[in-house]
Amino acid sequence: MKKCICEICTCGRHRCPHRPTNVINKGDQPCTLTEYNNVYKQHPLQMRESFKPSAEALRGGQFEDKTTQRQDYIKHPLEKPFVRVPDQYKRPQGEMEGMTSYKKEYTEKYQEPARAIRHDGQRQAQGKFEGEPTYKTDYRKWDMSGRVGPYVSQDAWQPPTNRFEGESTMHHDFIKHDARRRAMIKPPQAAQMSDSPFNDKTGYRDAFIKHPLEPKYVHPKEQYKGPAAPFEAMTTFKRDYKGNPGEITRSFKPDNQAFSSGKPLEDVTTNRNDYRKWPMERPYVHAHEQYKRPDGNMEMTTTHNATYRELPIERTLAHRPSSANKARNAPFDGSTSYANDFKKWEMSKNKPMMRDEYHPNNAPFEGLSTQKAHYIPHELQPNRSFKPDNTAFQSGTKFEDGTMYRTDFTPKHVDICPVLGIEKGQSQFQFVQTDQRGHKLYQPVFESVEPLNGFQSPNRMQMTAA
Repeated sequence: MKKCICEICTCGRHRCPHRPTNVINKGDQPCTLTEYNNVYKQHPLQMRESFKPSAEALRGGQFEDKTTQRQDYIKHPLEKPFVRVPDQYKRPQGEMEGMTSYKKEYTEKYQEPARAIRHDGQRQAQGKFEGEPTYKTDYRKWDMSGRVGPYVSQDAWQPPTNRFEGESTMHHDFIKHDARRRAMIKPPQAAQMSDSPFNDKTGYRDAFIKHPLEPKYVHPKEQYKGPAAPFEAMTTFKRDYKGNPGEITRSFKPDNQAFSSGKPLEDVTTNRNDYRKWPMERPYVHAHEQYKRPDGNMEMTTTHNATYRELPIERTLAHRPSSANKARNAPFDGSTSYANDFKKWEMSKNKPMMRDEYHPNNAPFEGLSTQKAHYIPHELQPNRSFKPDNTAFQSGTKFEDGTMYRTDFTPKHVDICPVLGIEKGQSQFQFVQTDQRGHKLYQPVFESVEPLNGFQSPNRMQMTAA
């Protein structure tokens, strides 16, 4: 019995390519054999009735355009809103005075521009500079081997026993002195004019002596002389390169010439020869039933029209005062509860506390400050870190690797898929052929038919030997 890979496989991972091999009936689909085509069964289907109403308009009766808004609406007279008319602008009498303090006090001054000082030539020293700078002459290297001891006393610091009164050292020791304003040393911005001519004589102009300069030495340019021997154009590449031995590769490119023939074109195709027109039935189209108008007329009376009674209702009056938008001739009353009840209290400005006049100490400074005299250094103990160490936990005992999986697991026998033996060439199935749908068919070796009269074919002999 012939079986394909899809039927031989027991693990569910091997399938045939399912690609058609024929040329004429080959379609776009990769395979015509699917589970849907094999398992699907067609059932009779009955069309459901549509609950959608018909799209025809209802005719008959008279349309009423009366609405609640049209019946209950009452038109009331409207008053024109009050618009305040702004006062007309009146130009003040007189003309604007355009004189300013800048135009009045500014006086324009004229001064000759400063002339540029040009040097006729640059003075160059003829001899070599020989001298020693002041840094090397006056500098002395002091001995810094001795180390200066700390100025801090060894007395232990004790906190004060008195209660803090809330007064800082600045408020206690600061004495405000009435300092007079210093006289301004900045010169006035007014320009100082002088009738005498500007004295432009300087020490450089008086003491400068112009010395003649020696002519600059010009190095003569050497003329180019070409080599006597000719240039050897032979390179290592030209000397050693011999080219590739052998003939030139022949081009397999077809000739770029159109194929011409005097015979008529054959338009006979496989489709035109083998195509047969099959009879087809028209698809079933459900015919809707024709609409039938019900007997009698439609009753247009509603519960609202039958039971509604119109009652006399008075219109709600607005609570807006009638004199809100009318102009008033009385003066504006600007008094408010805040302006009547507010009392302005007298506030005195905070004055600085005046202390006695400061008298500086006449004794010379000994070089020891209060901070150096009273400061006591204390040893700083860093906080202990509670961060865990990154070192792994080590133990001399043997690691216990027993788990429930290792204890309760029972290995089961797994059958090997026969298709794996076909791929490796170690199987009891032999390849026979490939059908039109792309299935590879195999046949067991022991099901082959034996020949008559004890004659064995060469293929049978090879299979038996295997």
